Amino acid sequence: MDRRDFLKTSAAVGMAQSFLPAAAATARQPDLIPKENAKPGSTDWQLTRMMPDSAKSYRTSLIEGYCSRQSVKAGEKLDIFVSTKPVSKFTIEIFRMGYYGGAGSRLMTTLGPFAGKEQPVPEMGEKRLRECQWQVSTTLTIPADWPSGVYLGRLTTVPEAADQPYWQSYIIFIVKDDRLADILFQCSDNTWQAYNRWPVNESLYTDPRAAHAPGVSCSFDRPYGKYVQILDQPLSMGSGEFLLWEYPLCYWLEKEGYDVTYGSNVDNLEPANLTRVRP
Repeated sequence: MDRRDFLKTSAAVGMAQSFLPAAAATARQPDLIPKENAKPGSTDWQLTRMMPDSAKSYRTSLIEGYCSRQSVKAGEKLDIFVSTKPVSKFTIEIFRMGYYGGAGSRLMTTLGPFAGKEQPVPEMGEKRLRECQWQVSTTLTIPADWPSGVYLGRLTTVPEAADQPYWQSYIIFIVKDDRLADILFQCSDNTWQAYNRWPVNESLYTDPRAAHAPGVSCSFDRPYGKYVQILDQPLSMGSGEFLLWEYPLCYWLEKEGYDVTYGSNVDNLEPANLTRVRP
């Protein structure tokens, strides 16, 4: 949808939801984040081998992917879509981002290896829309003991021989909950997507007519490309803008032991998601 449609839909959904009974907030767990961060962390969460398609490309077709939802709760299912070119087996390491004694993350699970396949790049549609319709590579049911937070999935190809390189990129999703808390960390995933140029140069602000041309759309059904605002950083490929702008605050809040819960932009269309935290 385009900018105007999004605002209209958001307002309509927000009004409709205000007349529906909100999910009851669960009890406070003020020690949840300190206990989580006391668990063994992992420093090996960053991309160690990644390569854009070219010096001016915003994607890496070697391995890339996206998720079916921006945010999920424990017990819910998340579809993960991955493309590899050339075809290659791959694994997915899921990290929860935080402090963890300075390590910066905790490795929650490793999925795979899976049989990879090249998935099609969608043709540009009406309003410059690029919307993937990839086949599901795997489905993850969020475990009950995964606390709310921002989760990175590190995609890694599995070489067929020892002398062949592996390649990496990220997927990203948010685990949310309904608990009462002091702080709500709202990820700016609508903004991440608005500036996402995947696959060629298709963000809301790169229309050849003008940066704020009307009638331009974007879809969450596509990988996050390389971030190029202010800092050109291919090592964040697939993570939206989280690592560059939001992760430092996440790291600090969890280091200091704040009672924080996480959510996406769209989660706050439900007023109860805001009223359950301190004003």
